[in-house]
Amino acid sequence: MLQTDTSTASYWITNPNNVVRYNVAAGGNFYGFWYEIKEHRDGPSATTDICPTGTALGESHDNVAHSNKRFGLRLFRYSPVQFPCAKYDSTDNPSLGATFYNYMIYKNQEVGLLA
Repeated sequence: MLQTDTSTASYWITNPNNVVRYNVAAGGNFYGFWYEIKEHRDGPSATTDICPTGTALGESHDNVAHSNKRFGLRLFRYSPVQFPCAKYDSTDNPSLGATFYNYMIYKNQEVGLLA
């Protein structure tokens, strides 16, 4: 089984180009907010034309994660760049910033943030 089959999240985000704001994730068995970003989409809609690991972050702010059994916010394999599907190169394809702000993360059993 895949980790996604055995680990639950209140909010499971697989593409960072989303709006995630004003949410509460409380009391979950694993993660509050889980950004599980893969290199390409998989499953029935699999394609190499979309590259989530390199895609710019949409909005992620003003969220609360508390009392989850593992992590409040987990970021997994995320490196945004100017051209998401192009080869990662600091000269021709520079890195982009990603800001997660105004999160309140507390009382998670392992750690609040794992990146």
